Amino acid sequence: QKKRFPLLALAPESQDLDTVRKGGLQSLDPEKRETYVADAQGFIALTQDPRFKLYTEKSLFKDFRPSSAAVASDEAAAKAEQGNYFAEKILVHEACATCISKWAASRPDALVVTIAPIPDVRFLGGINGRVPRISQFLNKDSLVDDEAVTTILLNPNAKETLSESKWLRLEIGTSPRNWAYQTKVADYLWFSSMPKVNMIPRMMNEQ
Repeated sequence: QKKRFPLLALAPESQDLDTVRKGGLQSLDPEKRETYVADAQGFIALTQDPRFKLYTEKSLFKDFRPSSAAVASDEAAAKAEQGNYFAEKILVHEACATCISKWAASRPDALVVTIAPIPDVRFLGGINGRVPRISQFLNKDSLVDDEAVTTILLNPNAKETLSESKWLRLEIGTSPRNWAYQTKVADYLWFSSMPKVNMIPRMMNEQ
């Protein structure tokens, strides 16, 4: 604010998220959905993309927790709750990316800096991964592509990158069946102080 930078409110209204959390996307008022989702066709098609499916399995669903022990013990209830969790997360990601893209579309020389929780940007399938598609939907001549969006994780730890060891996890898609969709955790990792040597198994970019 001191620098007079405009601040953008990106996330959907809390009451709308509560509605989706309880009843899925179909329970949200259609006019509200249109506010949050400009590229409806692309929004739906993305869920069938193999790379996005890998991201969903290996990253997005890793943060899901059943709301109670009773739900956790009921397979049908847990699956329904997980479905609504999925709907809530993709709505948040799409709404944030749409707001960013709309603002930037009329300011082609602008730089947008987005501050978001690590789970919403790791492995490039959240807010960050949607910006190029939406930008090109809003303007077919848009120059915004994957290379135009830079993702930086600040002071990440092993748990936040979904590693089961002391090392950071640097990519998903490491098995032969999904090598084609292998995705890095971020473009850069920034630390406030020198991280422990054993946190990073190798250089992310050895060039």
